[in-house]
Parts: sequence; C-alpha cells; structure tokens
Amino acid sequence: MKLNETELRERRERYVWSRQASLRGIQRLIDNSRVPVSGYGSLHTDAWGLGSTDLLLGDVNVARQWFAESALAEAIRCLLVRQHRDSVDNDYWSNQPIAAEHALRDALLSADPRVAGAAVDEILALDESYLDDYPDMTTRYYHLTGLAHSLREDTAQARTALASLRDSVEKDDQYLGTYFAEAFADALEGFIDHDEQLVQHALDSLTAYHEDVRGGGDATKELFDHYTGAYLLLARHRGMNVRIESEYVPAERHDIEWGSVELPEDTPDALRDLYENAVPVA
Repeated sequence: MKLNETELRERRERYVWSRQASLRGIQRLIDNSRVPVSGYGSLHTDAWGLGSTDLLLGDVNVARQWFAESALAEAIRCLLVRQHRDSVDNDYWSNQPIAAEHALRDALLSADPRVAGAAVDEILALDESYLDDYPDMTTRYYHLTGLAHSLREDTAQARTALASLRDSVEKDDQYLGTYFAEAFADALEGFIDHDEQLVQHALDSLTAYHEDVRGGGDATKELFDHYTGAYLLLARHRGMNVRIESEYVPAERHDIEWGSVELPEDTPDALRDLYENAVPVA
C-alpha cells in the first residue's frame, strides 16, 4: 500500500516533531549526568524515518543527510554501550550487533564513505568473544565483520568471516533467519570476489523477501526496502552493473554517487565529532 504525497508529508512532519523531542531528550540526559544511549536510539529512529520519507518524496540529497545522521546516532550508541557496559541496561549490549547493523545499513544509504567508516569502526570494535554469551548472534556477527573487513579492504579477514558465516547459516538457533543469512553471505562473497552475478542474486533474494513478506503495508519499513537499497548502492559504487526493479526501491538509488554529505544543521556535536574523526572507507 503506497502513501500519496500528502500522506508522506504528514508522516514526515511527525518525524520532524519526534526528532526535536529526541534532541531535547539527549540534552536532558547529559545535563543529568546520564549516558544518553536511549536518546541517541530515538534520534536514530527519527532520522531514519526522515531519510526514508524524503527518499520516497524524491529528495535524494536530503535523504542522504538524514541517513548519515541516523547511522552516526547508532554508531555513537554502540560506542557508549561499549564504554559504559556496567551502567547501561544489559539489553543494549545483547543487541549491539543489531544496532551496528542498522548503523552500517544507514551509512550505506547515505553513500558517504566517512559515515560508513564510523559504522565500520564500531563493528570491528566488537570482539568475537561476544559470541560466547550470545551464540544466537553468530550469523549476524560474521555478516557484519565480514562486510566491515571488506570495506576496509582486508580481504583475508573478510574471507575468514565469510567462512564462519557460511558454517553458521544452517543453524536453527540464530536470531538472523536462514534466508537473510544466505542472501547476506552471497552478497559478501560477491563483494570479496567482485562477482557481479552473485551480488545480483543476493539483491534479487532480498528484494523477493521484502515483496513477499514485508511489502504491502504502509509502515515506513514496508514502503522502502532498506537493506536491498543499501547493498545496491554499495554494489554500484564498486562498479557492478546490478539493477533492481521493485516498487520498494526507488529508481534514483541506481544513480547516486558516493561522496560527503552535509549533516543537518542541528545535528549534535558528538555526532559531528564522530564523523570528523572517522576514517573513510574505500
């Protein structure tokens, strides 16, 4: 179910209002000497919603700015959880790979190599010993670390992670479902080997899943296929002539060129610092 322009703009205004509340919430937490993990989580959701609605409205460059802020908000949330494990709720630590995955997904949607670098840094900071306590995150962990190493052009480490991902795909105790894990493994292998056909197969699999399972509704996550869109951008950036024909992936995603974005004017200074200090990916 698609929303018309008026409905999309109304939804966008709700995200704008919610984002302002999130910014105020972050400042209140800081003023009260509390770790603003929840505040940055809320900001991520709001910026992600703004990026999604602006993209659906056809404003690609503004959408990239919001996706950049969304990715940085999740990246700094991961950083704060690592730094303050003893003082934040344990659920944040147990869900660290999910937050890191969102950071990388939205970084790819921003098509900014420095934003992607900030997300990659947080992924690679998550030690493999994490899996001792949370073995159900095995496929998600190796999917993320493999892609992060690939983005840092560390092919040997990326292949090691890919092998571990392939070994864990068929496990029935994983938080990340087998279908997604297989598609992510195919995409990762395709990126490592520059195998355009394999990446196209992975994109087609992700698209089919969204159309069959997630599409059809009017929730923001249903209107735009975020994961396919993110991988499509990365593949095109790497020179692969892959394409997706789907109502859930705007055609403009095929022609976006990677480069620096201007963060929104009122983006928190902590996110700007994270951005400025990040090492861009290739």
